[in-house]
Amino acid sequence: MDLTYEYHKFDNAEDAYNRALQVITPEYLAKWKVNADIDQDEEELVLTATGKGFTLSLEFADTECYVSLKLSFVLKPLRGKILSEVEKKLTKEL
Repeated sequence: MDLTYEYHKFDNAEDAYNRALQVITPEYLAKWKVNADIDQDEEELVLTATGKGFTLSLEFADTECYVSLKLSFVLKPLRGKILSEVEKKLTKEL
């Protein structure tokens, strides 16, 4: 895991997962010039955005979200910026 975020606005993983589905969108990810598709696993509460050279995974547990980011060589310089922006978004929304 690249980032662990503890919920502040939600009491359970399902509510946090449902909110993340609303805010982590292809349009949100496009700000890094990444064309990504978002897969939802409602049983495991995992949200995965994948695009060319880009995979962002959010796994929701009882009190926290685990964020994993895999980038191609070309996108690696954006790693810190992307994780920082995702953390800001989670802080604002979750």
